Amino acid sequence: MNIIHKLFIIILILTSSCQDDFDTAPGLYVYKTKGDYFYNYSSWRLNDNSFWHTPFQNIRINGGDTVYLYRVRLINGYILSGEVSLEQVFFDLTFADVLEFHLENPGMYMPDSMLNDNILDEDPFLDLYYDANRPRKYEYEDTALINQMIRDNELDKYFERLK
Repeated sequence: MNIIHKLFIIILILTSSCQDDFDTAPGLYVYKTKGDYFYNYSSWRLNDNSFWHTPFQNIRINGGDTVYLYRVRLINGYILSGEVSLEQVFFDLTFADVLEFHLENPGMYMPDSMLNDNILDEDPFLDLYYDANRPRKYEYEDTALINQMIRDNELDKYFERLK
């Protein structure tokens, strides 16, 4: 077998495994918090009391606002998002603050001590729903559909209620 055939097989295997990862991607969350924390940085505590850190690549500047790529506004104060946890903590830091920190400190995450000093809300959720389907049933583009579920008070019908 020549090198081209070997490379083709490796690429085929890699793309197949990527597709499997996509098909089993974690479901999305729909939540409502006590305040408007849309632009606030959030994380959750790990078992060692440190924080999980949002990858720098998931922060974007959009229309002059610095936002989290996987957080979308819905109606009535609800948010559609990935990477959420019941242990979520919101900080008195915006994504712009986090981006500025990363630019000033390349390759570093905000220290846990800085995050602990800036906790805004340790129990932020009024409502928290999860799409537990594999592959997930809803995507970020389904905002109109999910907004209709909210209008019809039917989130419980399509999502698992966590809180």
